[in-house]
Order: sequence, then structure tokens, then C-alpha cells
Amino acid sequence: MNKITKKIYMLPLLAATLTLGSCVETVEPTDSASSNQVNGSSESFAMLVNGLKAKMIAWDTYGSDEGSYAEALADWGYPCYMIMRDVMLDGMPTTGSSWNYQYSFEAATGLSGYSGYPYYYYYNFINNTNRILKTKTESDATAEMKQSLAIVRTYRALCYMQLTSMYEYFKTGIAELDQKAEANGVMGLTVPLVTETTTPEESKNNPRVPFYKMYRFIHNDLAIAEQNIGNYERTEKNDINKDVINGMMARFWLTAATRFDRQPDDLAAQVQHEQDEDGLQPLGITTANDCYKKATEYAQKVINAGYLPVTESEWNDASSGFNTANQAWVWDLKYSSTEQTPRYWCTLTGIYASEPTWAMPAYSGEYRCISKALYDKIGKGDWRKNSWVAPEDAGSQTVPAKYQTKLANETSASLSANTNWSRLPAYANLKFRAAGGNMDVEDDGLLVTVPLMRVEEMYFIKMEAALHTDGLAAAKSQLENFLNTYRYEDGSYTCKATTNDGFIQEMIAQKYIEFWGEDVLFNDYKRLGLQVNRMQDETNYLEAYQLKSKSGYTAPWMNFYIPEVERSFNKGVVMNPDPVSYIQQYCK
Repeated sequence: MNKITKKIYMLPLLAATLTLGSCVETVEPTDSASSNQVNGSSESFAMLVNGLKAKMIAWDTYGSDEGSYAEALADWGYPCYMIMRDVMLDGMPTTGSSWNYQYSFEAATGLSGYSGYPYYYYYNFINNTNRILKTKTESDATAEMKQSLAIVRTYRALCYMQLTSMYEYFKTGIAELDQKAEANGVMGLTVPLVTETTTPEESKNNPRVPFYKMYRFIHNDLAIAEQNIGNYERTEKNDINKDVINGMMARFWLTAATRFDRQPDDLAAQVQHEQDEDGLQPLGITTANDCYKKATEYAQKVINAGYLPVTESEWNDASSGFNTANQAWVWDLKYSSTEQTPRYWCTLTGIYASEPTWAMPAYSGEYRCISKALYDKIGKGDWRKNSWVAPEDAGSQTVPAKYQTKLANETSASLSANTNWSRLPAYANLKFRAAGGNMDVEDDGLLVTVPLMRVEEMYFIKMEAALHTDGLAAAKSQLENFLNTYRYEDGSYTCKATTNDGFIQEMIAQKYIEFWGEDVLFNDYKRLGLQVNRMQDETNYLEAYQLKSKSGYTAPWMNFYIPEVERSFNKGVVMNPDPVSYIQQYCK
């Protein structure tokens, strides 16, 4: 396979990304931007957008030799980190561990070493956005260029939202570990802020910024993007438009609302720093309810843009299910060339898809499944239930009629070709399909689109916000209306929650069923302090992955460890405590 030439950093991790120097590139679109491109015309700016899109699926960004397994572990772009975050939760076990390249994150071992992968990726991405913003500002840009800069700022906001969600330390309920975090002075700190004005000298002593500055920074980027995107008309949904920005705003405001609702001292700190003289816009809020209302406002904007939830036929389609954009998808990333898919095990489809003969499940016998505990929460009238193999249907020699699949009834021919239904274990997923349902040709089957945002998320944001602004009855009504309108064939769903906490648990369960495998729930679990419990009765988690965090707290393995190498180049950074020893002691 021909490799796309990319910039190669001579220094490890963040130290390399902080330098706003030149790069080498030979192919367009690329995952980097040169100064000549940035200084060019509006057409050049359009090319830069493609460059950032390419970064979303860039692989081998460390410059490892062809044939290295580095990218197989954690170096194949944004979808890699989607999987990484998802396997840290308690809804998607695997049937084996020998071929699990996310083992360290799922079993919570060696986190201090492997957490450097996403740290590097996101700051590498941020560096690309900073190079563009350093060369061209909104004040000297044409209207067309302002739209391009809006897209750049949205990408940067995405990166900082992900970094903040992953690396900020939240209390775990493990006293010794939380005391270490307090002693290290990391409580309330996010990550170092690197902008287009950060100098190489400043980068050598760049502390993690407190949440109240990071929140304003993220909001500032999104607010400027919102102002300048205008009526930008995208040609594909892997472009950013105003709907994506509105969706990002909805996510941001819900996260802020949760924090300020649960931690009044943090709200006071945010309000106190609203007028800091740092060039950032104030959030313009004084209460948590202000944030919930803004989350609702922006979520409704996305809904009003004409997106409609995925239908049953679209969801279960054996050829196009969750690999092809439809009227529900607000934003996606797209694989259009085999050069973007180095190996099947370096793709979301190759790891998740149960049916194709070339993917990891068929090759290794290790399937990504839904947890029994989550599956049992899917009602009989919910057609989403057919996205996973019911226990009673596992091993059947004939394909049960309720499933849409390219797999065949068991015959000697199907067994030898590995195309038989009977190889699927209980709870194996049928949600993610190969492109065109291609069972046999890897190069064709990998050319999928991956959802990054669906309109259904906006409905869940609205109902959670409604719980706090309008009360339990209003929130329950929204959840029931959504499920009975779009997911339950018989309209039989009833939310039985009698308390706010009970509603959150039920709402999150339904949200998890809806977005299984789409990297939506990590931030929910962390901001809400939801328990990760893989040790429930009759669990289908392997023993190595059976962990249980403290109720009401963040799972300790979800507080990502900033890589040690960062301290070698940035003396101002303070580290989260390594949680591994405590996980082994308190979470088994």
C-alpha cells in the first residue's frame, strides 16, 4: 500500500505539536496545512477544510515504519479514540481478549503508557488548526474565508472538548486516589491551552488551565464559528455547517449545566472569571438553568433544520445500516479510498462488524457485543432489539426471520466460507455493516461513513435539560414520546421513574441503546458520575474486564493519565495520579 507522506515530528508528543514550524506534504487532501496554502486564495482555504477532514481519519501519524503494529494499537485516527472511549464503559463486552487492541483501556491496565496516544493525536490536530488561524484572522478575511475559519475553530473546539472530557480529573470515590489528586493540585484543571499565539518558549512552561478558562475558550471558538459560518452550503455531511456547530453548542451547554448544577462552587468560580481580560467572550450565564436552557435552544435548532430520526428499515438494512448517511445524520466522517484504511483491524467497521468474512470477529472469533445488562433493558416492542443476537437465536442453523443479515443458513458451503449465521454468539451486534453489505471483499467493505452526530442526540439533550428546567413529568413525557414515536412499534414504552435520579438512569440506558458504538456516552458517564458496573449477575464480560466503579463517582480509569513525556518538554504541567494500582484493589 502506498503511504501518504505526512509531517514527521522529531520530538515526542506535545513538545512537537507546540512548534508552529513547517511541514512536508505531497498529496492533497492531507492532514497538515502549509503556510503557502494558508496564504493563498479562497480556493486554498477550501482545500484546508479537506486537510482537516483528512486528519480525522489519518493513520500512522507517528511516522512508524510500514508494517509496524503501532497504528494497529492506537494510531488510526478519530474512530480509534471513539472505540477507546466506548470500551471503557459497561455496555459493549468482547467475547475474547487475544485480539483486543484496546485491552489496556478495557481492562484498565498500563493506562499511564497508552493514554499518550489520544493526547498526541488531539494536540497534533490542534496544531494544524493553529497554523491556519495564525496566518489568517477573521478581521482580514473574505466572507468565504471566514466560513472556512469557522470550520477550523469548530474542529479545534471539538479537540479541546474531547481532551477536557478525557483528561480532567473527577473524583472516583477512592479516598487514597482522590487525596493524591488533591495533593497534586489537579482538581478543576483541564489540559494545557495551545493557541495560534502560543510561542515555543511559552510551550515549555504551559500549565493545565482551569475549567472556567477552558469553558470560555471552547465557547469562544464555537461562538465565533456560529457568527461566521453563515449559510455555508456543504456538499457532504463530513463537512461542518451551522447544524454541526449548533449540535456542538448543545453538547457544550449540557456539560456546563451538569457541572454547575452539581457543583455550585464551580459555578461561582465561572461567574467570577467571566470578565477576565484574556480576549475571550463571557459565557453570559449566572445559573445552571441558564446553561440547560441554552442546551435546549441549540438542540432545537438542529431538530428544526429538518433532520429526522433513523427509521427501522434504515437502521436494520443489511447493506447500508450505520455505514451510509441518511436524514438523521448531522455529521460524519467518510472513507473514500483504500489508502485511508491501512488494515481492517485499524477501522471501526473491521472491529465492530460481525458479518463480513474479512473483519476481526469472523477472523478471530472475538465479537463486540452488547452487555447482557443493557440488552435486558430493551423492551419487547423496541425494534432496536434486533440489532443484537438474542441468546435464544445464537447458534441457530437457520437465520431467524426477524434479523436482516447477509449471513446464510448453515450448510457445508456456508461453514467453509464463514458465511453461516450459526457462528454468531449471543449478544453479537448487527448494527454496523460493511459498505454495501460486502461480505468478502475487504477493500470495498471498508469504504463506509461513520456517524459523528445524529439528530437523536438532540432529543436526549432536550429531555435531560427538561428534567431540570420543567420537572420530572415533562422529562418523562419527552422520553416516552421519542421512544413511542420512533422506536417502539407498539407504543408500549412507559418511563417508570419516580425520582430525578431514577429518570437519569432510565434515560441514560435508552441513550446507550440508541448510540451503542457511536462514542456518545463517555462524556455522559463522566459528567454525571455514573457507575461503570461490569459485574452484574450473569454478566457476559470476560473476567479480565470485570470492573466496578464506585456509585456516584467517575470510574478511575476514565481520568486519563497525561503521558510522562509531556513533563519532559512542558515543565508547567501537573499529572493526574496513576489509577491502575487502585483499580486493581478497589474495582475488582
